[in-house]
This record gives sequence, structure tokens and C-alpha cells, in this order.
Amino acid sequence: MGGSCSASATHKKIKECNPVWRVLIVEDDPQMRAFFAASVRRSGQLELVCGVGSVSEAKALLDDGEQAVDVLLTDLGLPDGSGLEIIRHARLRHPSCEALVISMFGDEDNVLASIEAGALGYIHKDAAPDDIATTILEMKAGASPISPMIARRVLSKYRSMHTTVR
Repeated sequence: MGGSCSASATHKKIKECNPVWRVLIVEDDPQMRAFFAASVRRSGQLELVCGVGSVSEAKALLDDGEQAVDVLLTDLGLPDGSGLEIIRHARLRHPSCEALVISMFGDEDNVLASIEAGALGYIHKDAAPDDIATTILEMKAGASPISPMIARRVLSKYRSMHTTVR
């Protein structure tokens, strides 16, 4: 079968070809957290591990070892610290976990710090999609979702770092 799925695949094989990704949401705004959680719950390919509102809650959940986390959806500005701490912590505890930042902070420093910490995507809250689950699944399929405004800033920063005067 060469790793592809066919109509006659067993239930186990179907499960292997269509994995369910376990998602941890870290967002201090209860309404935003509920909005993201509802999107995750609607997806047949995503399972909500938990939705928490602080760095300490996220670290405790990542440390308990009860559930694996495949995807971390995190805000950066949290009441007890930065989402950057959570990204780094998740990568230590769950090395295959992929992080997606969704934040109001759109400056180059936060974006680049997120990428350096291990984030694979960065969505500005003003440009957040109605269905974050689709964005998560795109990331799990190999994309690096970045809001257009964020991408422009990163490209400008890159160009300014590599421009030489002739």
C-alpha cells in the first residue's frame, strides 16, 4: 500500500492516515479561549486537551504527562508571563509539539522571538480566521501560517538586515 490509505483500509489504518491531533489552547481572554475551543471541537481531526489562561497552568498541564500535546495554540501576553515560555517548555516536554502563536503583538521582535522559540506560525488576532481549526490543520500538513501583515513586517526586517549600500 506504500503508506497511502485505500477504501478497504482497516479502522486502525484509517486512524493512522487521519490522525487526531491533541491541542492545548493558552489564552487569557475567556471569550477568545472559548471561541478557539469551539473551533477545535468541531473538527474531526482535532481533540481539545484543555484550554487554560496562564503560563503556570500551561506548564503544569505540560508537566503532568497525562496527555500528549501535538499542537500548542498560545497567546504571548499572559497575566503571569509570556507565551514564549510556554513554547520553549512545550518543546522540552513534548518535542513533536508544534506551536502556533495568536497574539495582538505584531512587532518584529515578538514575531522573531516566537520563531526562535519554536513557533511554526504567527497569526495576528485582528486577522484571526473564523475557523482556527483549519489553520491548525494546515500547519500540521506542513504550512507555516503567518498573517499577511506579520509576513510583510518580517520580510521588511529581513531586507533591512541584508541590504548593503553600494
